Amino acid sequence: MRRSCTEVEWFEDYRVGDEFLGEPVLLSEREIVDFARAYDPQSFHVDPVAARTSPFGGLIASGFHLAAAAWGGMVRAGFLNGRGMGAPGIEIQWLKPVRPDETLTMLARVVETKVSRSRPDRGFVSFQASVTNQSGEEVMTLSFKDIIRKRP
Repeated sequence: MRRSCTEVEWFEDYRVGDEFLGEPVLLSEREIVDFARAYDPQSFHVDPVAARTSPFGGLIASGFHLAAAAWGGMVRAGFLNGRGMGAPGIEIQWLKPVRPDETLTMLARVVETKVSRSRPDRGFVSFQASVTNQSGEEVMTLSFKDIIRKRP
């Protein structure tokens, strides 16, 4: 069931099957290049001319940029509502190159909830997420678990 990110506040509010949609994020050429210069300075991320001769045939965003941008859209939509306490891990698959001026949107679905055995004030919520571009093409998938505070 699709829910607003701001509807849930505590671990107990999450149900298997719940879906949360992030805000769309537009990646401009400048943002792609600036991010890559700082964090992933490969030619197909930072040099539009050199990128034309790469296997991608043009400039593409770093996969790490995609993950950060999509996550930012989720947080701006109110995802985890400040109750998140960190994530013990994430698995990412990059499926399709993202080019300048594409808009990305992340949809996260709850696949499991589990109360912490060692810390009764929190639980683990596991998510499967998909990031699509403005054409509805899936460009990245993520599996992650978040630690979320229980209702006091």
